[in-house]
Amino acid sequence: MSALLRDEVPAAARELAPRIVWMACLMAASAAAGWWLITTYPTLISLVASEEMIEHVESGSLWTDGIINVTPSSVLSVRILSNNIVVSLFAVCAGLLFGLGTFYLIALNGLMLGALFAFVGQHGLALPLFKFIIAHGMVELSVICIAGAIGLSIGESLIRPTHPTRRESFQHCVTRVAPLMAVCALLLIGSGFIEGFVSPDPLFPLWSRVTIGVSYWILMLLVLTGRRSPAESALHAP
Repeated sequence: MSALLRDEVPAAARELAPRIVWMACLMAASAAAGWWLITTYPTLISLVASEEMIEHVESGSLWTDGIINVTPSSVLSVRILSNNIVVSLFAVCAGLLFGLGTFYLIALNGLMLGALFAFVGQHGLALPLFKFIIAHGMVELSVICIAGAIGLSIGESLIRPTHPTRRESFQHCVTRVAPLMAVCALLLIGSGFIEGFVSPDPLFPLWSRVTIGVSYWILMLLVLTGRRSPAESALHAP
């Protein structure tokens, strides 16, 4: 486990860094496109939001309001975790379509995010949605981009094999990125826990949500780069 976190995960993250940046840019561009689309044509929100979500927002509340009173946090956390893992797995497996499926999935997630923010913003609910997302969203969206980069790498191994056969190239690629996939799964478990217990709970003020979100994101960076926190460095110092 020590070698995995110290060597294999950072090596895979460094190799995929350019692709992760591209996936982040694609999601940001898609979010901007979604925001523009709904700002310009508000009636198109029905393409990305359910009727129940639209009714909640038009009545002046988010669809997430009161969810913790309807579903226990433990059950909610498991459901969210399952959904996050499914989305990330789709982003990875879509790479088997020579990367095109991965591009589509990342772009679709960005488009939906931008569209929802534009829609709730039109009803004065942008801050409440930000407040709900910030604690878990930074790591969750980052992991989706990493999963997209993994899927893109898999697609590239099929399009431009680095070994005698596509099968060997695919197997070599999966072996390289497997440690990073395992870390992403662990990060999603943490995000699911936060989204189930913290995000829907009105007792958590905005400053605490921002602190949790930023701290967890920094922890993710430390894991991906193989760096120790100052406390860990001091603990292992001779």
